[in-house]
Amino acid sequence: MTDLSEDELTVLLIAARGEPMMPIGRWKAPAESLVARGLLQGTASPQDPSGMFNLRITATGKKEVERQDTVYEQQLGDVITKSRQINHIQNKARAAAEQIAVQLVDLAEMSSEATGDDKITALRNWARIILERALEKMQ
Repeated sequence: MTDLSEDELTVLLIAARGEPMMPIGRWKAPAESLVARGLLQGTASPQDPSGMFNLRITATGKKEVERQDTVYEQQLGDVITKSRQINHIQNKARAAAEQIAVQLVDLAEMSSEATGDDKITALRNWARIILERALEKMQ
């Protein structure tokens, strides 16, 4: 089955709950498209001999809803997996940043002892040197 538009999927999901659909307003084009695809069908009545204002889901439509659910579950699983991977990487990055911060403090204290500069000045000088060196290594 080809992919459904958001409106077609909405109409089909409503119909899957047992609600009859009427192709009016915003739902006219998607409902008619679903009828053409065999996912909805009209039910004739004395008030509506054509059956086009009492559309119900077909067995094929129900299978398509199940397929859409499976696709959705797979996509949701993929998003959860990717989110976990990103979270893991972010935690590793935070830990590495914390380790670097501790090392920078140690470096600033050593430098301050050696040069007599205050720790903040020493830290800024080393941070600039380290950033320039890191940029060189990245190239």
